[in-house]
Amino acid sequence: MPQVQSQSQKQVQKLSQVQIQAVNFLAMTNRDLREEIYKTVAENPALQIVTDPRRSSSIEKYSSASSGSAATDANQQALEAMENRGETLQQHLMEQLNLVKLSPDEYELSQKLIYNLDSNGCYGSMLAPETLLDKTRPAQNVKMLERCIDRIQRMDPVGTCCRTLEESLFVQAKIAGDASPLALFILDGHLELLSPPQPERVLKNLKEYLREWHSKKFAPKITLDEIALDEEVVASAIKYITSLNPRPAGEYISDTSQTDFLQPDIILSVEKKQGSVPADDFEKGIVTGGPDFHFQIKYANGELPEVQIAPDYSFDAKSVQKAKEFLHLLKYRQNSVILLGCAIVSTQKKFFINGRGNLVPLTRRQIAKQIGVHESTVSRMTAKKSNRRIDVMGELYPTSYFFVAGLADESSEAIKIRISELVGKSDTPLSDEKITKLLNEQGIKISRRTVNKYRNQLGISNSYNVE
Repeated sequence: MPQVQSQSQKQVQKLSQVQIQAVNFLAMTNRDLREEIYKTVAENPALQIVTDPRRSSSIEKYSSASSGSAATDANQQALEAMENRGETLQQHLMEQLNLVKLSPDEYELSQKLIYNLDSNGCYGSMLAPETLLDKTRPAQNVKMLERCIDRIQRMDPVGTCCRTLEESLFVQAKIAGDASPLALFILDGHLELLSPPQPERVLKNLKEYLREWHSKKFAPKITLDEIALDEEVVASAIKYITSLNPRPAGEYISDTSQTDFLQPDIILSVEKKQGSVPADDFEKGIVTGGPDFHFQIKYANGELPEVQIAPDYSFDAKSVQKAKEFLHLLKYRQNSVILLGCAIVSTQKKFFINGRGNLVPLTRRQIAKQIGVHESTVSRMTAKKSNRRIDVMGELYPTSYFFVAGLADESSEAIKIRISELVGKSDTPLSDEKITKLLNEQGIKISRRTVNKYRNQLGISNSYNVE
């Protein structure tokens, strides 16, 4: 009897440790989990990494048994290569940014842009600059993003923070303000006309381009029609274009070491798919939508490496068992995140169909009850301080965005939008008391104090606090 009791206690203790580890995995960012994966693989010879998106689509299998020392040597070489290197592009741009007086939102957005530039100083390698916008901060909008990009483009070296190197040449010419109309025309998406860059050949290419353009029906006049084309004009344009810097970031080392901290930690993607489904299927990541569409919720692996048990390893049963437990924890995290996404989409369906302004009041306790986990587990996955995002058809939203307090049937987000609309439509500044009265007339029972809080969160100036 004592032996059975002791065995039972050990099993309960083991289960408790696994549960604790599982909860810890849910709280980890992708960056932290990536480090945990490499650490575990290095310690357990029964595990190996099959692919790693950050290194290549198919890497040589990495495990503690086969290539641990090689990985260590590679890491050491990388560290040595970083020593005594010159100023990085990011350092150079940040030094200039720190001299400019900016709002916290504009500074943060500019910093994100700078640390997401690739080795050419372009942002073309990122998903889209718009994904850097924080949807929970109304001040961060497309206009602010455009201002930030323009400011960085004008910094030294001129022409960074463009989509491509071709666009960089055009930006350099526009900022300099001394380019001829022909040079600007060629730089604005017509660089192929410079092949080969000989005046007589380029002149021929330009005339051929004009003929083809005007052979189209109803083709309007273009800039090229206003230019008196001859070899001298063309030669001058070619000379100007070749004087521009083809790689403005070339003399600097690219350093995206802060990218992991600044980039959103995307854990889920929500896509609208054609075809209706009879019912929700959370296990498959499917949520019903309309009569002709449904939602597909997917776990976003991001840059997490793929791990498996080494097929040829069977020397140590204990190591194999630990490897299986580790893979189970990874799978548990994936399944839990998908369940969370399905529950959010199912509850906030109006938002996913109609967009912003359609959130309903939702608590973490409701979601926890729906997916059968403790409320603290949901809180760990959706903490406001985390950088976790859900990709909703190309737009990124913090996981905490979907949990909103409400008044009656209106969410705080919907009320904030109404306040913004009231202020925007009014010819004169509105006081908190006036906004409260207007909302009450629309059937939204809200206090002046709450209106004041929401107005401050929206960044609407105190100048509106007048009678």
